Amino acid sequence: MHAWAVDLQLVSVAVMMVLFTATATRNIHVTLLVIFSFLALLLPFRFGFSTWSLISSGLSLFAFAIVLFLSDQKMIFTLDPSIEIKKWRIVTRPFALLFIPIKIFMGQKFLLYLLGGLSLFFIGADLYRLFSKRRMSRFFKKNEFQRFSSMTSFLVAIFIVFLLFPAPVAYLCLCFILFGDMGAKLTGLRFGRTTIIHDKTLEGSLGFLTGSLYTGFILCTVLNIEFSYLIIGAFVATVVELFSYHMDDNFTVGILTGGCLMALKYFQVI
Repeated sequence: MHAWAVDLQLVSVAVMMVLFTATATRNIHVTLLVIFSFLALLLPFRFGFSTWSLISSGLSLFAFAIVLFLSDQKMIFTLDPSIEIKKWRIVTRPFALLFIPIKIFMGQKFLLYLLGGLSLFFIGADLYRLFSKRRMSRFFKKNEFQRFSSMTSFLVAIFIVFLLFPAPVAYLCLCFILFGDMGAKLTGLRFGRTTIIHDKTLEGSLGFLTGSLYTGFILCTVLNIEFSYLIIGAFVATVVELFSYHMDDNFTVGILTGGCLMALKYFQVI
C-alpha cells in the first residue's frame, strides 16, 4: 500500500487543528492558513522528498500565499492599538528551536552551559532593572516592570527541562512553550471572547492546543518521537497554561508537562 494511502496520525492531527482553529476564530481564512502552512512544511518530511510530495507541498504553499494575501486585505490580523505586544519577541521566539540541533550536534553538556549562561545573564539584567527602577519599556512589558521577565522564566524553565527530562520530552516541551504560547496569545488577543479563568479564554486555549499540535507533530515526524507523547503532552500543556494565572506559564508549562509525561512513562501508561 502506498505511504499516502493511510496515515491516521496525520489525518487525526489535521482534523483536530481544523476543528480547534475554526472554533476559536470562526474565520475560514485563519483555518486555511493553519492547515495549508502545516501541509506545506510537513509533507516532504512525512512522505520523503519525492516529486509528488514536493508538488503537493508547493501547491499548499501557493494556496497559503493566496489566503494570506486575502487575509491581509481584510485586516484579519489587525489588533486593537491599546493591546501591548512586543513584535520583536514574536519574531525572535522561533529561533529558540536552535536549542534542539545544538543538543543533537554539540551535546547535552554544551547546551546546559549555554542555557545556564543565558539564564544567569537575564537574571542579572532583571535584578539590575528592578533595583535601579529602570523600566526599559522598549524591551519589557508594563506587567514586567516589577517582576522577572517572561524571557528569564522561559530560559530558566528550558534549562530545567533539558536537565531533567530525556531528549524527546524536552524537545516537545520546548515546542509547547514556544508555539503553544504564541498560538494562545495571537488567538486570544484577536478572537478571545469566552473567558474561562481570570483573563484566560477558551479561544486562547484552543490556540495553544493548535500551536502545540502543529509544531509538535512536525517535530515528531522529523525526530521520530512517539505520537502518544505529542497528544498527551499537548493536552496536558494546554491545561497547565490555562491554570497558570498566578505564575508565568513560560515557566510552568514545560516543567509540569514534562513531569507528567515522565510519570505516565514510569507507570507504563505511555
